[in-house]
Amino acid sequence: MQDKNKLELGGNMSKALAGDYNFDLQAVLKEAWSITQVTKWSLLQALLMVFSLVLLVVVISFNLIQSQGMDILDPQVQFYLELLITLLTAPLLTGLLMMGINHSVGGVSRPAHLFHFVPRTLILVLATLMTSLLVNLGLMLLVIPGLYLMIACSFTLPLVAEKGLTPWRAIYTSVRAVSHKWPQFVILYLLFAMLFMLVIATLGIALIWVGPLYYNVKGVLYRDIFGIAVRFKPDKGEKNAETVFYA
Repeated sequence: MQDKNKLELGGNMSKALAGDYNFDLQAVLKEAWSITQVTKWSLLQALLMVFSLVLLVVVISFNLIQSQGMDILDPQVQFYLELLITLLTAPLLTGLLMMGINHSVGGVSRPAHLFHFVPRTLILVLATLMTSLLVNLGLMLLVIPGLYLMIACSFTLPLVAEKGLTPWRAIYTSVRAVSHKWPQFVILYLLFAMLFMLVIATLGIALIWVGPLYYNVKGVLYRDIFGIAVRFKPDKGEKNAETVFYA
């Protein structure tokens, strides 16, 4: 039986795989910028929480490594440290991406939504590790294949979280969909590379706008390419502002 309180917004999977979606870079940036004016503080707080947690884990890990007399440059030590950081960041980065997706359909997010996908850490870590392996293999070959995969796999985590795809299927879907509009995605990521250089040049001040804008752009693109399942609360008579997290 069809859920009357559920609505599909934006694109859909079959059209995404066929490349049948519109990617107007100027329109995407304009919409995302408009959304950012309203949502930047919740995303900025979430970003600062991620940075703080990662920094805390790194500092504690370094202190433990040194207290045990181990070499921080030891490849085995670095492997376990990277694995620990991946365990921490995979569900949190997914939370940031889903906040941007939520905003793209008019949802209102709170910083606490950052932790919504912690119960799905294992599957998200697996997806992250598989993506990292592919990207690193590409970088080892001729660099360009690695950069291509880095961009093409960028929708893997939300596809796992929102669509419930397996990691491998999510990677395949993301790569195939992005490949159809490859030039536009290259321009977009070059633009954000320059914007993040601006963040460095301003000692992090520009992050107030650049960070939230990045995740809102990803949210608008995800909506337009893959579509989003949104639920409504019949008792309130309006769209639930946090529905994306329950879809």
